[in-house]
Amino acid sequence: MAPSPPDLAAPDIAPDDWRRLRDALRYQGRDLHHRSYAVDARRRELLWEEMDRCLALADRIERHLESLDGADAG
Repeated sequence: MAPSPPDLAAPDIAPDDWRRLRDALRYQGRDLHHRSYAVDARRRELLWEEMDRCLALADRIERHLESLDGADAG
């Protein structure tokens, strides 16, 4: 099983950098969805799978950021 983003979080990765990564993954997901309209059904399925992976990773990063915010508040 691949490590989750918090497992990869090095001390030199600032929360703003995590936000940039999250936003870039969401942008990539939207772009893949948009591009999927111009391809055949098989390719569309592959693009949607990749879109889902990008969005799932963005969600994991979001949870990591929330845990950082929670740690700062506590």
